[in-house]
Amino acid sequence: MLTRIWKTYKKQCIIAIVALAAVLIPLYLYFMFQTGIWYQDAFLVKQRDGSFQGKKDGIHYVLHITPTQNGAQIDFSVNGQSRQYEVVKTELDGIPAAEFYENGEQVLEGTVMNLERNYYLVINNEEDIIDGMDIHISTGEESDPEEYFPKYGTQYSWTVMCLEDSYDRRGEPMFLFFAALFGIPLFLDIRYPDLFFELRYRRYVDGDCEPSEYYRFWQVIGRVISAIAIIIFLWMGLLNIV
Repeated sequence: MLTRIWKTYKKQCIIAIVALAAVLIPLYLYFMFQTGIWYQDAFLVKQRDGSFQGKKDGIHYVLHITPTQNGAQIDFSVNGQSRQYEVVKTELDGIPAAEFYENGEQVLEGTVMNLERNYYLVINNEEDIIDGMDIHISTGEESDPEEYFPKYGTQYSWTVMCLEDSYDRRGEPMFLFFAALFGIPLFLDIRYPDLFFELRYRRYVDGDCEPSEYYRFWQVIGRVISAIAIIIFLWMGLLNIV
């Protein structure tokens, strides 16, 4: 049926595909390269006023970060419930450290260990690891609001981002390369249906040789698999699944 429609309305189909691509590709790239901060599987998009906002599973996050001389003040709200934090970067015996304040009162001082980009561990004076990455697992039950507020490692990470003006990107462009690995052969196979057949078999046959029904069947299966792979890689790229 689809083949019949394509043959009957080929020009209209091409125009529709080009028009759809002209809309979807810029829209996809816009979302992929959005600036913001990843937090608990939610992407907080940077707004024009400098704040960061995002929503996930009915939880609405709003983040304001204001740089100070040697740290940052953080105002973070979860569904309208706000808390104020301040992080002051210091050193202890030459090791990066920080003082953490909540609502104006110091709650912790400890050293900071950077394991990877934007991932920090905070260690107190007793050399106990206080916390690391903020992770919330949804179980379908009503969660404690405390779980949605940032821990010390996240507060320090936000402070570093603010001072260096280096934030996250929503997507991972690397997946565009993998999508292209399937997309280019798929385009060539659709545009020139006998291309790969001739490249593979023509040298073994003298004279004309047409692909069999069996070949055509698996050609369609291959196109479907390639299209699915492209969609998966594009989706993974947008969600920054690495």
